[in-house]
Amino acid sequence: MVITVALYIILGIIALFVLIFTVRIRVTVDMAEELKLSVRVFGINITILPKKPKKYKISDYTLKKIAKRDRRNAEKEAKKAAAKAEKKDKKDAEKKKKKEEEAKLTKSEKKAKKAEKKASMPPIPDLINLLTSIIKFFFPSLFLKFHFHVARIKIKVGGADAAKIAYTYYAISNALGPALSFIEKHSNLHGMRRAEIEISPDYLSEEIKADVKLGFSTSIGGILGILIKTGFKALFGYMKIKPSGSTSQNHVYTDKKPEDSKTEEKKPLDSSSESKTA
Repeated sequence: MVITVALYIILGIIALFVLIFTVRIRVTVDMAEELKLSVRVFGINITILPKKPKKYKISDYTLKKIAKRDRRNAEKEAKKAAAKAEKKDKKDAEKKKKKEEEAKLTKSEKKAKKAEKKASMPPIPDLINLLTSIIKFFFPSLFLKFHFHVARIKIKVGGADAAKIAYTYYAISNALGPALSFIEKHSNLHGMRRAEIEISPDYLSEEIKADVKLGFSTSIGGILGILIKTGFKALFGYMKIKPSGSTSQNHVYTDKKPEDSKTEEKKPLDSSSESKTA
C-alpha cells in the first residue's frame, strides 16, 4: 500500500514537471486605439491591459468600514517601519563590528588581507572573456526559443512640418526592414507573407499613429533549459579562471633529511675513488 502511494506521488510529480516544461505561453500585443496586452496559457486567454474598471460599492464606504481600513493601513505602515528600522540597526551593527575588527589590525595585516582578497579574485580580462562568452551563448539561444507572429504593422507618420515628416518617414522605413530581417535571422518569425505592413506619411496630422498587432510564443521548458545551461556554463567557466589559492604547488615534500641527501650524493664519488685506488 505504501509503495503504491509513493509510486502514485512520483508519477504525479513527473507528470507535473512534464506539463510545466511542455506548456506554451503566447503573448499578444495590439496597439490600435488603445494598448491591449493578453496572455494565453492552457488555452485560457488572460487580459492584462486594459485593466477592468474597478467597481465601487456604496456599502464599502460606511464610517465603520473606513475606520477599519484606516486602522489596518496604519498597522501595516507601523510593521513596515519597524522592520525597516530593525534592518537598519542590524546593518549599522555589522558595519560597526567590521570597523572595530579592522581597527585592531596592523598596517601589515591590512596589506596582507587586501593582497589575499585581490589574489582570490580572477583576473579582469578573464572575467570579461567569460562574460562575453556567456552573453554570446545566452541571447542567441534564448531568441531561438521564441516564435514571433506578425499580424499587421501600420504606421502613419505625422509631424509639425513637411521636412520633419519626410525625415521621420525615411528613418522608419529604412529601420523596419533590417529589424524584421534581424528577428527572422536570430529567431522564428511567422506571418510575414500575410501580414499587413504599411508605412505612409500623413501631412495633415501632427503626431505619429501606429496600428500594430504582433505577438510571440515560447515554452517554459525551453526558457528553463537555457537558464540552466547558462548557469552551468558560468559556474564551470568561473571555476576555471578562479585562482586556486594554494602556494605550495611548486614545492615537493619528502621524508628525507638534508644530511641523507648529501650522503647519497657523496656515495658515487666514494665508489669511483675506490676504483682508482684498486
